[in-house]
Amino acid sequence: MSVSNLINLLPFNSKDPDKPLVEQAQKGDSKAFDSLRKRHDSNLKGFISRRVGLTSADDVSQEVWIACWKGFAQYAIKTRFKSWLYGIAIHKCADHLRGGGIARMEPLSDNEPVQEDAYAQVDLKQSVKSALSQLPEPQRDVLELYYYSQLTLKEIALTLNRNPNTVKYQFYRAHESVAANLRENERMNS
Repeated sequence: MSVSNLINLLPFNSKDPDKPLVEQAQKGDSKAFDSLRKRHDSNLKGFISRRVGLTSADDVSQEVWIACWKGFAQYAIKTRFKSWLYGIAIHKCADHLRGGGIARMEPLSDNEPVQEDAYAQVDLKQSVKSALSQLPEPQRDVLELYYYSQLTLKEIALTLNRNPNTVKYQFYRAHESVAANLRENERMNS
């Protein structure tokens, strides 16, 4: 049985805080849709910008929201809205990159006030970004959805249309790779 068939058998997560707004938006209520957009847009743009860069994030985000609005008729409310939304975002980011968009890591802001450990924090942030960028895309997808989008491993499996055991393996493997990369950077900088 395919994952999409399994998704249709799952009961809806009644704890989804977006359910009432989703139901209203599915009936064509643009105010409910605007509320959903306000609730999720900031985190969604952050997720998208890490994949396609800051300069393309607004355009890709707009494409995601348009696809969301148009896709409400097919959305069966079997998974959390956030999982469904991030699934759309992943596909739109991939479309953008296939169409000639270039993913790149954006530089860290230099406008932050200098603190006692500020240089160490910036160095660690850069090391983590570098380690993430070196992961294979399937592993990077899992970590970004888990940490940045706060999806559970089960939701990530549904969003990415992957076997839950594969997602767990990719999650733990990605952690091992990032830790090894950070240890190597620390050893080289000592």
